[in-house]
Amino acid sequence: MHAHGYETTLTLQGNNTAGTPVNTTLSRQQLEQLPQTTITTHLPWLEGKAVFTGVKLTTLLATYKLHPQTIHLKALNDYTATVTWEHIQKYEPIVATRKDNQWLRIRDYGPYWLIFSLDQFPELNQRKSLGKMVWQLETITTE
Repeated sequence: MHAHGYETTLTLQGNNTAGTPVNTTLSRQQLEQLPQTTITTHLPWLEGKAVFTGVKLTTLLATYKLHPQTIHLKALNDYTATVTWEHIQKYEPIVATRKDNQWLRIRDYGPYWLIFSLDQFPELNQRKSLGKMVWQLETITTE
């Protein structure tokens, strides 16, 4: 819980591989129970390198048997971005819940931030790719 007295959650929506609708809301604790991955990278919004911890988006989708062509990401402020399954498989971003071992707070791009490693994949350090790094992530919709 944080100062606002409510817990921010992440909603996952889509149809699974059996064609059954998935509409689930996950807490930070539920996300942290999934296998965790760490990415250490520079980002244009931060000074120096940061260590991000979270679940790989591919792992999160596989947990709910979602194998989409397209993934729509929506932030708390209604900002949206779309990524392809191929992009996610190639670059393995994480849905980060922590930065430098501290919970991500809303004022610090949290509580969920889709992080790609710009150090590992410098080609992503351009506007169209940076726009896919949705912070304050609220909803992931697959199709």
